[in-house]
Amino acid sequence: MPSTTTWLALACSLVLHSLTAAQAQPMKLEKTAIKDPAVGNIDGATLLLPEGWKLEGGFVWMPLLSMQANLLIRVSDPASRASADLLPAQQFNFPTQDMGGLAIQPGSNWNGSILLAPPKDAATFVQSVLTAQALPHLKGARLVKTRDLPKLAAENAGATPPNFTIRCTNLRYAYEIGGKAWEEDVTVTLTQAPPNGWTAMWWCGGFTMRAPAGQLDKAIPTLSVPIQSIRVSLSWSARLEEVRKVFSQGLLKSQEDFARFQQRWTQAQAEIQELHRKTWEDRAASQDRQNFALREVLGGVETYKNPYESRNVELPQGYKKYWMNSQGTILLSNDPNYDPRPGSGAEWRAMERFTP
Repeated sequence: MPSTTTWLALACSLVLHSLTAAQAQPMKLEKTAIKDPAVGNIDGATLLLPEGWKLEGGFVWMPLLSMQANLLIRVSDPASRASADLLPAQQFNFPTQDMGGLAIQPGSNWNGSILLAPPKDAATFVQSVLTAQALPHLKGARLVKTRDLPKLAAENAGATPPNFTIRCTNLRYAYEIGGKAWEEDVTVTLTQAPPNGWTAMWWCGGFTMRAPAGQLDKAIPTLSVPIQSIRVSLSWSARLEEVRKVFSQGLLKSQEDFARFQQRWTQAQAEIQELHRKTWEDRAASQDRQNFALREVLGGVETYKNPYESRNVELPQGYKKYWMNSQGTILLSNDPNYDPRPGSGAEWRAMERFTP
């Protein structure tokens, strides 16, 4: 009969073998399309989704508001229960002078803007606006720390008119649900137009990441991949721009108007897409720069070159090999000799680090 020492050595050997095998298994990131049923079920955007993860939500159209559409999604890991959400983006407006007896109802639609006074800071915005709908579980949650993100704000400023005030803030909250402790990072961007003497106009946007207490920092590098890899398609972007143009002309005042616009779009979509290509490319480049600035905030993320397109990809750091195929699937491996090409019917190319 084997001695206790022999059994211990065998057990250690099995554990080491299991760890080595687990490390040798590559992380797989699938390029996943998000379709928009409201506009002909086209591919409105794509993102990289870790294998086994869940994608929920999609495009939400609000044609009677000046921000006519939002991409509201959640990506989640069933194993760890970590998840990330895109937060709604919206335009707000609030009178700074007497409106001659006009009744002001906070939250109502005023010429495409939501009537609401600008918050004094990001924490106030979370508790007064986001907890009302998007993040109700954070109502009264304990604010653990706050970080201003000046580099991200500076990058965002490049996509706005001059003299706009931009504040990017990361807030960490701690709370309990069903007796279990959670942590959540909320990153918000608040943009305010210069005062015009009549109204205060401002915008919001952002995302959030959550995980069981003590696991969030470890989860952030992988959670950030789907969020930072979102790429809106040219077709969907052009359609949104046309809706905004029609709205600004006062021709979009009902759901019926929106339906008629969709019919006209179908007849001339190729021509309209080409008219908007330059705008789409400029916004994509701006998003790449913002993602690069955000990388320092999130931590554990590195930027790699896409070997098939002139775009960069933000991926979790620490892996020894990064490969991408022509369909946009990415494999990350800790094995320095890992090569997915032998026996594969797909074309695989090694990814190289990007440095600005």
